[in-house]
Amino acid sequence: MQQQTARRLLTWLLYVMGGMMSVAFVAVVMPTSAMATIADWLGVPLPRSPLTEYLTRSLSTMYGVLGVLHLYLARDVVRYLDLIVVLGWLTVLAGVIQTVVDFAAGMPPSWSWSEGPSTVLAGLAYVWLARRAR
Repeated sequence: MQQQTARRLLTWLLYVMGGMMSVAFVAVVMPTSAMATIADWLGVPLPRSPLTEYLTRSLSTMYGVLGVLHLYLARDVVRYLDLIVVLGWLTVLAGVIQTVVDFAAGMPPSWSWSEGPSTVLAGLAYVWLARRAR
């Protein structure tokens, strides 16, 4: 793969992933009833408790922050290649942990097989493309 192609694909991937993660900011202010409706639709009931409120909103905040970081890195992938490689390996680690946690928590198999493994693949793509973008 040519260097310029790798840079364009890496930029595109960071923008797409960053955009998707940034949407999580919506859940920070979403009414709990709306979150419960979505969770029911996904087949994963959302228990009501202060801890659930805290965890869902905190996790949404962290996804949003991570999404903005992706968008920032996408603006100049050449400058941030080293950081993108680190982000890639951390994303791989996070994907492995997500997969284990999802299965241990009893999430639906479709959720468990789509969330963690796709995160691993995204992280590997960051690393692979960043190395070819040098």
